[in-house]
Amino acid sequence: MAKVKLLIAEDDVVIAQNLALTLEEIGYEVCNTVSSGEDLLLQVHQHHPDLVILDITLEGKLDGIETAAILARSTQVPFIFMTALSDRETIDRAKQTNPHAYLVKPFDVRTLQSSIEVAIHNAATRLQPETPASEATPAQEPADNYLLHNSLFVKVRNRLEKVSLKEIVWAEAQDIYCNIKTQNHIYLVSQSLKNLEQRLPAKDFMRVHRSYIVRLTAIQAIEDNHILIGNKQIPIGNTHKDNLLNRLQIL
Repeated sequence: MAKVKLLIAEDDVVIAQNLALTLEEIGYEVCNTVSSGEDLLLQVHQHHPDLVILDITLEGKLDGIETAAILARSTQVPFIFMTALSDRETIDRAKQTNPHAYLVKPFDVRTLQSSIEVAIHNAATRLQPETPASEATPAQEPADNYLLHNSLFVKVRNRLEKVSLKEIVWAEAQDIYCNIKTQNHIYLVSQSLKNLEQRLPAKDFMRVHRSYIVRLTAIQAIEDNHILIGNKQIPIGNTHKDNLLNRLQIL
């Protein structure tokens, strides 16, 4: 019988290593340990764990609760919070993500093991059979109800930050997520590059590779099938090269 595969997100390296060793000793497989929410979201799609165990306090821009919210929207992987935080505000925030367990440090091995078993069992019972395609309700085209058309709002921890479209210089696919690079920041958003492309005005932005969108006016040079924007080299896909060159004034 295959071992249950776990992925751990913990910003304290010593705690992460000790937890991984403990879990392996009681029969689980730990596929990886990471220290940030951004890394966890990438690793989930590489390792396909049966369960994620994550601390609420993490490195990077995403805390554990924000990471879990993205995880819940994009996958069916169950997750357990482990944290030293037990205040009402934190618990209320955590509850919004529907975690499969909430462990307050310190906890013993027996509590951890029982929480993992119950979480995996409950996750399996939550899964519902998919509706056959022939019975699915056709998707409705969303109305254009956006208040602003020159900006996006990006979630950063517990707030939404306004990002002007004119500040975006490029966007890069990260599996089912993407990085948005502005003049001063890089934002990780829970949107695919394809979805982001539909939000960006085609007169200003262009897909130049399966993994990249660029602002045309941000291009500083093109060299050896690469676009240069600052110190970033962005590859040009063969299927996009002609379209890109046609939109540039070349002498």
